Amino acid sequence: MTFRFLIFAAAAIIAGRCAHAASLLDWIFPKHDVQVIAVTDTTPAGLLRRPASPDNPIYYVAVSAGYRDFGGIVAGEKVPKKEQVFAAIAKVLAKQGYLPATNEHPATILMLWTWGTMNTDRFYTGNPDDLEGRQVNRQQLLRFMGGYKVGLVSKEPSAIQDSFLLPGALFRDADSELISELASEDLYVAALAAYDAAAAARKEKVLLWTTKISCPSRGLAMNETLPAMLTLAGPYIGRETAKPVSVKATEKFKPEVKIGDPTTIEFLEKNAVQVIEAPATDPKKTKQPAPKKR
Repeated sequence: MTFRFLIFAAAAIIAGRCAHAASLLDWIFPKHDVQVIAVTDTTPAGLLRRPASPDNPIYYVAVSAGYRDFGGIVAGEKVPKKEQVFAAIAKVLAKQGYLPATNEHPATILMLWTWGTMNTDRFYTGNPDDLEGRQVNRQQLLRFMGGYKVGLVSKEPSAIQDSFLLPGALFRDADSELISELASEDLYVAALAAYDAAAAARKEKVLLWTTKISCPSRGLAMNETLPAMLTLAGPYIGRETAKPVSVKATEKFKPEVKIGDPTTIEFLEKNAVQVIEAPATDPKKTKQPAPKKR
């Protein structure tokens, strides 16, 4: 087998690979499994509300903030159509006992959601040896993944508190170690927040709970990964978590968005979720995107 033949063979394989994947970097960096970090915070007002269940559902009106780039912006991301995202979220919510409101079942909560990326944002000095740069938004990623529940960061941005909660400065368990490692990776993210509908009608803001979902994105595609992320995190949506919960899809468990209950399926088919879309006013959209890392 000649060297020239190997060159042509490698080129053919890579060309075929790149036609179906993000880039040549997928050959260098192993593809991630879908590993989800989910964290839910419940407010005192939320603790007074009964939990949702398929047998005793809670009805909602949906408001979408749409796709957002919350961290560093990169080029080349294939964003799923919003209708597909709305349908995926509605199915996962239904499995947990949250259904779109109807005339017969008025909304008791206002459900806000958004999804997108939270990529590492790095500062480069211009030094040729500086290939990685310095990450300037590590605290942001730690905070989104619930690092404040395992002592890695303050819950609200605070320069003083964060300086005393430096990763590695304190004893860490496996959970905090995982969160600390993932805070240096690009993430796909989704977030849901529930507000009291009656208070919202009075133009009052009464937060009940927030659920934040994240997944390392290297080697993955958002349109395939987002439904799996939501499915894996489903049992923790709207339910307080003492600390961030890690759930990993394996070859033995391929997450699928299935409702299972014919009555619920029929309800969703007849009562498609009506989503109010908030205007996009994200100033980060004006930033110059960098090449997507895969």
